[in-house]
Amino acid sequence: MFKTVGIVGVGLIGGSLALAMRENRLCETIIGFDNNQSNLDIALKSGIIDAYADIKEIGLCDFVVVATPVLSVVSILKRIFTLLKKGSTVIDVGSVKGSIVNKVKNYIPDYINYVPTHPIAGKENFGPEAADAHIFKDAYFIITPVDVMGFAEKKIAALAVAIKSKVEIMDYAKHDIVFSYLSHLPHALAYALVDLVNTHYEQDSSFKFFGGGFRDFVRISKSNEFMWNDIFFANKDNILKAIDEYVDKLTELKLLIKNGNSQELTAMLKKSRLFKETIDKENDSND
Repeated sequence: MFKTVGIVGVGLIGGSLALAMRENRLCETIIGFDNNQSNLDIALKSGIIDAYADIKEIGLCDFVVVATPVLSVVSILKRIFTLLKKGSTVIDVGSVKGSIVNKVKNYIPDYINYVPTHPIAGKENFGPEAADAHIFKDAYFIITPVDVMGFAEKKIAALAVAIKSKVEIMDYAKHDIVFSYLSHLPHALAYALVDLVNTHYEQDSSFKFFGGGFRDFVRISKSNEFMWNDIFFANKDNILKAIDEYVDKLTELKLLIKNGNSQELTAMLKKSRLFKETIDKENDSND
């Protein structure tokens, strides 16, 4: 599918996509680009990449994946747009799309293809050590075209299918609204809860009985803090709205408990349980 692939940011997603492409024979050579020399050394030793190079050599590649924290994506794209050869395709895999697309769309040369994407395939571990060729299997691979679905977008969709992902096409502004609730808000809640419990734990070691509910809820707080710092700021307006709505919902729950409204509280809990069961059934049917 591609001759030479460049991975800018050889961490979890960039490294995993490199491994998935290699395993499915979708490329010949993979070159890594990263400011972290340790990441490059690990990626080379573990077979994620065949070699690494300075970003000035990005023109060697006919397909480039930008997999860095989202606040750095715009500057990286603008730079490599000037270095890529004619006919090249570049994607970014950040979980925020609007703030990137709106800032780069007027800088895209007419001789290259830029396709914004978001593979929904992360996990709480990070770095090239966590790279896994199979994390894309049965995961959604969202494409948010700058304009319309053209040849390049269809080629990326074919790549996603080849690594066993499920392709979805979405407007990039709509994407950021949806994922402020389904991804960004849950991470904010997990970080906040861990910080709250840690405050109590530092004062009283009795706060050590971490049951399954707590561990399940806060699992994602082990995610890369630099990546999530960028996401929270890049999708700021949508995330703040989602947090405000969650605070309203939590206040509603608080008042039901405070006022002893057992019937209304039970109804609210049941409604949530039934929706969760519906989600589980849909996920099971899609597996």
